[in-house]
Amino acid sequence: MATKDKLIKVLRRNLQQAIRIRDVEQADNLLQRLKLEDPLSIECRGLELEYLLITDHQEEAQLLAGQLLHLYPNSARIHYLAGRVDYQARRYPQALAGFTESNSLFPHWRAKLWRGKSFTQLGKYPEAEALLLELYTSHPQTGRDLAWLYERLGNSERALHYLQRYLDRYTDSPLAQAQLQRLRSHTLPPEDLLAEVEMLTELGEEIPPQMLVTYLQRLLEKGEGKTARKFINEQENNIEPKTAVSLAWVCYRLQAYDLALQLFLIGLPVQIDNYKYLQSLEKAAGHCGRLENLVTTYEQYAPEQKKFYGRIKRLRKYIEK
Repeated sequence: MATKDKLIKVLRRNLQQAIRIRDVEQADNLLQRLKLEDPLSIECRGLELEYLLITDHQEEAQLLAGQLLHLYPNSARIHYLAGRVDYQARRYPQALAGFTESNSLFPHWRAKLWRGKSFTQLGKYPEAEALLLELYTSHPQTGRDLAWLYERLGNSERALHYLQRYLDRYTDSPLAQAQLQRLRSHTLPPEDLLAEVEMLTELGEEIPPQMLVTYLQRLLEKGEGKTARKFINEQENNIEPKTAVSLAWVCYRLQAYDLALQLFLIGLPVQIDNYKYLQSLEKAAGHCGRLENLVTTYEQYAPEQKKFYGRIKRLRKYIEK
């Protein structure tokens, strides 16, 4: 094998490893070297797309995925990666189509897994269950996806069953640990959950995010909106943006729009590219008569996020009606 071919092979292998362990700095360095040595190959372009996925460069990833699908329409890997791009951007119907085409071109368990995940996100639970259960026997790592499916179905017992089995193998998974905490909070009787959170608050202890979400949901479901608002006002400075997003959706679904707005705004920095999030934020602001305030917030983001100028213009037109 020629020296250059050996170098390219080593670069590809090392880049795949860096992407797999999410070593972004190393992956970036290796990608730049590979693009110098092998810029036009499908392998290099595919690895570049994988790099854009782990670094969450959604617009660049979408553009590159479109180009590669045009150039390599018969590549199962490119259809799979394009599906991952769509899934990451919450375009679940397009993601499902990509994974389905990938699996048709070259059947692979990962394409089937992501089909199952897409079915779950689309609310097509029987299809998701059949696919994930089929995979589970030979690929037990799908247990967390089954747990998420059964959590969506409201079957906490089955969700805990698969999640515990998953954690027996993958004890260090932070996402699975967070889900376990959330599921356990769901199984607590309402009175026990409320008492536990109140005790933690009195002691000045940190409330686990998953317990916090369930606690707020229980308060609103019991009609204790005044207690919920007081609690959020007291905890506002301690709520991380990611947790605020989960809390906001709970409030939004239960039509507590003032609380939803308050929490949507805390979570906005980590949801700037989420169209559905911005739509719901604006709807909550409209329900509360706070569109003017939202325009002011958008104006702070607009110099760095140009798309907000269009949203500001549209909101101002609505306000002036």
